[in-house]
Amino acid sequence: MANTAEATQVLYSISQVNALTGVPKSTIRFWEKEFEEFLIPLRTTGNQRRYDEKAVSIVQEINQLVNGEGYTLEGARRKMSDNPVQQGSNDNNSGVQLDELAATMSDYLLKRLFERVQEEQAHRRADF
Repeated sequence: MANTAEATQVLYSISQVNALTGVPKSTIRFWEKEFEEFLIPLRTTGNQRRYDEKAVSIVQEINQLVNGEGYTLEGARRKMSDNPVQQGSNDNNSGVQLDELAATMSDYLLKRLFERVQEEQAHRRADF
């Protein structure tokens, strides 16, 4: 059963994280460098960032600390270091996450290919 839950893990693009959190994409990229021990996005083979739900919650936490509570970046880092649950969010499962990312991307590409074939068939029918 655990494998089923892991296989359905949702991965978000940086644009989707921006839409979910309201944090600008440039700020998310900056925070990846400033909070590299907490916020480590996965990368596609095309080097695009992908964020799991835990990473999205980390972005929300950083946003709350920095913009909501007025912490400096260093203060927010210290506060997050005091919270061991967040630390190491991507440590031991990076291989599993990469497999999940590959499966998600494969599903997405197959869906796009199927849609493209359907569109081409519809155009051919319209030409007759």
